[in-house]
Amino acid sequence: MIAALAAAAVGLLSAFLPFTPAEPYLIAAVATTGAPPVALGVAAAAGQTVGKILIFLAARGAIRSAWLQRRLSRRPPAAPRRPGRPGLLLARPKAAGARLVEVLERPRQATGMLLVSAVSGFPPLLAASVYLGRTPMRPVAFAATCLLGRAIRFVAVALAPQLAGY
Repeated sequence: MIAALAAAAVGLLSAFLPFTPAEPYLIAAVATTGAPPVALGVAAAAGQTVGKILIFLAARGAIRSAWLQRRLSRRPPAAPRRPGRPGLLLARPKAAGARLVEVLERPRQATGMLLVSAVSGFPPLLAASVYLGRTPMRPVAFAATCLLGRAIRFVAVALAPQLAGY
């Protein structure tokens, strides 16, 4: 019980501080305490999901704030063009990026990207949480997908010491 609460606390802390990952804690806790790895993995996933939901909701509130919208609506002056450098070199990557953002605005694609991020860590879940805060994704869908992905990741990590024979 105490080990699961500690795993949840470490998960919550690691949601905000990427330099304190939960994975090494899970491996050490399973190897030294004999606590059930699945329980520790799910507890860490729950703690980290709570933190990522807070980040998601904070990004959603900040992006929708009237002050930030006024700031973003002001266009900075255009950068001067250097002679002999065609603008077409940058046009294609910008267009591809715009298409990618357009695709990620769709709920199914955004959910898939979140699940991949939660399981693999690429793109970083912190960045995905902030980005998805500006999409129409529902907070419940965000939480469920994040919890599922993190549980897969953390349970797999927590089972590693048993698979290695510790």
